Amino acid sequence: MLGQKRFIESLEEIKSSIKRTAAPVTAQFSEDRGIGLHATGELQEGSTVFSEQPLVAGQYSWGVVYGYLACHHCLKSLESPLEMARRLAEDPSLVLPKHPSKDPAALPDIIPCGQCREVFCSNECRDTAVRTYHTPICTNGDENHPLLSLEEQWRHCHYPPETTSFILVLKVIGALITQGTELSWLDRFCSSVTSGDAAHKLLEPQFREQLSLLRDGLLQIFGASCKPVKDFLEMDNFIRFVALMGMNGQGVGTSSLVEYCRNLWDTPVDDELEVLFDRVEEKAGVFTTVEGTGLYLLQSKLNHSCRPNCEIRFESGNSNLSVVAIQSIGPGEELTISYTGCCTSSRHTRQKHLLANYLFTCTCELCREQEGDPDVTSSEEEEEDDEC
Repeated sequence: MLGQKRFIESLEEIKSSIKRTAAPVTAQFSEDRGIGLHATGELQEGSTVFSEQPLVAGQYSWGVVYGYLACHHCLKSLESPLEMARRLAEDPSLVLPKHPSKDPAALPDIIPCGQCREVFCSNECRDTAVRTYHTPICTNGDENHPLLSLEEQWRHCHYPPETTSFILVLKVIGALITQGTELSWLDRFCSSVTSGDAAHKLLEPQFREQLSLLRDGLLQIFGASCKPVKDFLEMDNFIRFVALMGMNGQGVGTSSLVEYCRNLWDTPVDDELEVLFDRVEEKAGVFTTVEGTGLYLLQSKLNHSCRPNCEIRFESGNSNLSVVAIQSIGPGEELTISYTGCCTSSRHTRQKHLLANYLFTCTCELCREQEGDPDVTSSEEEEEDDEC
């Protein structure tokens, strides 16, 4: 846990961030739920409570391999809607429904780093990346750069979302070298990776060995760059940080295809869109967008409920996040989101996921209502249904 002084400072920094965004919320602390965000007035269903840019974000490493071209900084999709649809559906002759104001074949701006394979959606994103973290981690066109080999090793050890850990760690190292100081904002996130007898899954022996290999590789490349990096790569600090990313990271999804189709739903081409996305899902499965992970200061203070009153949306086509009320919320009421993604799974499944990934046992209204349900996972329930 943070020391009392640092905890008070962290709470004050969060309140300052709320003030800067003019969000209609306040941060409050309770012994059982820690810091949470509460409404300061009436929030209507469908209203955007606040929007936020990530402190750091990265794309899934496997997504790059599978052809999801995205801005290295903000994760905006850099395929045309038509390109993305044809690639995902594996149909080069596919045609999209006509949009009243958008060209499905229009290509977005693609700004290369100029030194490595990374690309950006604008000069602004490239300049921000170079100014804050990119230069020290740029591979400078070297196809045999040790970072590329290290990334490939990490990728083959993991599936999404853990593959994002590599690029987030790299960007943090780049920021430490560029700024030459400690990243104090890391202290504002959940700082404990153990709770009683429970520990985050990334601290389990099979993960610790992989993390040790990753840390040793990074130490060889960056260890002599500056003291903050050397401290960051101390084994205990490094493993703790990767586990904290797992606990605080928010999944990010962007798609030029989804952006193109956003205003076409509930129009005469609605049936065409249903067929299109069925074809895409048939070939691409559940990974149909540019996906990654970001660390967001205010979003990370939203506590979990299996019956949430808010949800996370990405409505700007990039990693900028919006928290949207999905029901009316009264003054003083706590804002909650679901950490599990699917609250229709069994109570047992949700509890196992939350304990392994977030180190708490949920006592929300829905979990209390289902307290007497059998302790079986959702997959076991489906198997039982198939046998009936």
